[in-house]
Amino acid sequence: MDGVLDVEPSPRIEPGYYYDYHFKITNPPGTHIYHSHVKVAKQDMLGLLGGFVILLDPHERNINKDYLLLMQEWSLSGLEKGGKVELGQYNLKPFKMDFNMFIINGKSFPSATPMPVEYGDIVRLRLGAIQINHHPMHIHGHQFLVEKADGNPIAANDRILKNTILVADGKT
Repeated sequence: MDGVLDVEPSPRIEPGYYYDYHFKITNPPGTHIYHSHVKVAKQDMLGLLGGFVILLDPHERNINKDYLLLMQEWSLSGLEKGGKVELGQYNLKPFKMDFNMFIINGKSFPSATPMPVEYGDIVRLRLGAIQINHHPMHIHGHQFLVEKADGNPIAANDRILKNTILVADGKT
């Protein structure tokens, strides 16, 4: 089910009601994203989006830490682009494209969730960008191996070592 009324046989879900989606997973193990297909600008900005991870790859290496990082941008009232973020509340402007706040997993610095790592850990970072802009990502002082894209494995001889990766919108 895609969820777009008049396109797919999807139910109309009225406020205060719910619908349980049941589906068979046929994708290979990996990282995938979802978002609303109705009133996309508003519902994405208000958080109706996310990621899901299909596990159980029999060829998986021993990963010590596994983190999903979903990047998004917001347009906030009362915050000038490049301006200092003050403690308090800001209202979202869901129909504006003048983004002035970059967030990961719904939070920005200093409220971001730490990702503890110990020496010798094998760490998987699952990166996804949802909304409009591409996001270059890097890890200070480290390189990483790109082994999957859009939820699909990359053959071992085609994997590349990088220090920065451009995560395009709608991609993982």
